[in-house]
Amino acid sequence: MISRPYVSLRKAFTYVLIICSLVPLIFISQFLTNSIGETLFNQKEQQIQNAVSTIAQEIVVEFDRIQQSLNWLSRDRFNIQALDNILYSSVVRHNLTRFSELSRLINSVYVLNDKWEPLYNLNGRPYHFENSQLLKQINIDHTIYEKGLTKTLFYSEPNLIKESSSSKGIALVTPMLAYNLEGSGRYRASGYVVVLISFETIEEHFQHFLFKDENFKLNQHIGNEDHSVNQQKAEDGKLERIFILNNPSFSSSLTLDITYQFSDVSRLKDMKSSLLALFTVIGWTLITVICLAMGITRWISKEFGEMEETIVSYATNKPNKREKRFQFSEFERMAIVLKTMSSTIRNQLLELKKKNDELNESKNLIELSNEKLSSFNQELEIQVKKQTAQISDALFREELNKNNLAAVIEFGSEYKSLDFHDVPAKVEQQLKKLFPDMVWKLSFDPLGDNAGIEIVSSNYKVLASLHFVSTDALEKQVLVFELFIKQLSSWLELADIARTDVLLACGNRKAFDEDLAHYQKRYRDSKAVWNFGLFILDVNGLKLINDQYGHSIGDELIKASCHNIAQVLSSDIKFYRIGGDEFVLLVENVTQGECLQLSDKLRVNQKDLSFFDKEGSSYAAHYSIGWACSDKTELFKMFTVADEHMYREKKAYYQQ
Repeated sequence: MISRPYVSLRKAFTYVLIICSLVPLIFISQFLTNSIGETLFNQKEQQIQNAVSTIAQEIVVEFDRIQQSLNWLSRDRFNIQALDNILYSSVVRHNLTRFSELSRLINSVYVLNDKWEPLYNLNGRPYHFENSQLLKQINIDHTIYEKGLTKTLFYSEPNLIKESSSSKGIALVTPMLAYNLEGSGRYRASGYVVVLISFETIEEHFQHFLFKDENFKLNQHIGNEDHSVNQQKAEDGKLERIFILNNPSFSSSLTLDITYQFSDVSRLKDMKSSLLALFTVIGWTLITVICLAMGITRWISKEFGEMEETIVSYATNKPNKREKRFQFSEFERMAIVLKTMSSTIRNQLLELKKKNDELNESKNLIELSNEKLSSFNQELEIQVKKQTAQISDALFREELNKNNLAAVIEFGSEYKSLDFHDVPAKVEQQLKKLFPDMVWKLSFDPLGDNAGIEIVSSNYKVLASLHFVSTDALEKQVLVFELFIKQLSSWLELADIARTDVLLACGNRKAFDEDLAHYQKRYRDSKAVWNFGLFILDVNGLKLINDQYGHSIGDELIKASCHNIAQVLSSDIKFYRIGGDEFVLLVENVTQGECLQLSDKLRVNQKDLSFFDKEGSSYAAHYSIGWACSDKTELFKMFTVADEHMYREKKAYYQQ
């Protein structure tokens, strides 16, 4: 028995090639790893110093911006006038909002008068501020404010800033100066502006200069350590630094302790990535060397392997895809013989397979024809039933549409003799006949958030709103519905034109008569569970203006009076012009006292009322007011009572 050797020449050659390739590769990778690690460590230290310096510089810049904005806020004349005049409060609040938008570090702002009483605040809590130690501290030394400087100090009290739990921070107190000096070059403060900046806000604002898992903390510096030794590095990644914040407008410098917490994981991430890339290159180099060595050794026995594959392919009746010739002539002649034998046998098998496929195909065609013939009658019967059902359904829909169109045309003739306020009930009744399974509601108010559509005029004015929820029946008869809406829109637009005053954008005499009759009917039907008021307003001096200056100036007087009246009215008060210079108001759900309040409001509003002609000349305007309310006046005497009231007031006006 012949024993096979344990080591082949192919394996020995492979081992030698791998060892000769890896030894220099290991030494080179060790050198590169140490060099890259040292470079990246130095880079990490430089990044830390840059981040610390950048944060300190940004803090200085932000506080300079806050001080510049604070100088503007404390010297604004409107803010100073608001200390004695509450009418300027809206201006102060607007300025405080603008001031807070100039820097995201500002948490809260208080405006104090010269008696140290908080008058205005932004995001503050006045009650806690008045009882705080901070207010006592800023009131101690007044010489700083007399110099026009900003007093700087720290606070450590909660509840000074609304919606914030922070209790530590910096307070800047600036006097509000009216640009005047007293004796000895001292300023006299009209008030004070207090700005609160919490440490938490500063930390959050500059957090983006650090990595995600890094942070820094601010605290008031306590002690008199040497400021020249301003930072030290601890082993746990902390960096402590003393930071001095100076500004020419500050009364004193702010000394802060800043503690930075750095993460070696984030800072050394690039070094680890570089080392990982280096190790990846080394690994792929090792794999390449191994593959190259195996490729060389396999080439030695390539011919025998290919001959073996050729024999196996013919033995298993699989095609041999080899195109190159063998290097040995014996192998090439054997391959030619095997190929000839395989080709002959394969051709015979293909011929037999072809005949068998033809027989199977003929059988399948016969079976398919039988199946089609058996199912033809069933499919024909189904199609006939389906077409018959579709034709019946189409005829039914055509008949329904025809009847509905005839009904819509008939509905249009009913609007001619219909009162304006009876339109909603009539429209709902007609739509109920067309679409009996739906709920309809027509209103002269805007649609709002309700489901439905708005009916608009040709100039896109909202005339009414139709509330409904669409259904499948409505979608199938959408043409009938659109025709109905167009017909209704045309009638409503004509009614709106007939009820609108030509000169002014308000109701005319026709609209007033219809609405008053509707109010009276509603009042009677509801048995006085609600009341309404009737106001008559008449422009004074119109005839004199027309005679003296012409009717165009008289029209301007009417327009100015109409505009003045409309300024006082809410959306639920109806406004009409029933004569040349006579206006009427109808007010729902009011009492005698509420009518008196509205009357007083109209009189106050027309104080100093004037109008202008085309050349810009000004003329005085005035109108007299008379009113009556249904809770104190009989229903059909309201117009007469209001008219008499108005003429009494007009007579008193002319007597003056």
